[in-house]
Amino acid sequence: MHELYIAECIVKSVSKSLPQNLPTTSVTEVRVQVGQLDAVIPDTLIFVFDAIKRNSGLSNAKLNIDQIEVVCRCRGCSYEFGVELPLFLCPRCGGGDVEILRGRGIRLTGVTVQEAEEN
Repeated sequence: MHELYIAECIVKSVSKSLPQNLPTTSVTEVRVQVGQLDAVIPDTLIFVFDAIKRNSGLSNAKLNIDQIEVVCRCRGCSYEFGVELPLFLCPRCGGGDVEILRGRGIRLTGVTVQEAEEN
């Protein structure tokens, strides 16, 4: 279950991205993009994130995942197309020499924090 490792990396990245004077408990939302080729199960990643966030100071954070579909470009005819996994063939010319344009990688895309209330 690589989702645990990914959740730990997300927690570390969020903690490192915050200004030093901002407590991690002020984080209310964490947004990530996950490429479909990374074989991450979004519900499992959310479950694991929720399980470890209490011990990381991100106890108020909700994880939102935007899953990025696979898009390729045929090197033979330059046609761009979505992929029905695991078949990487151009639907226009049938060529198998394709370049993956989107659908790989995991990116932290946003962190929302709640401003401290002034007294």
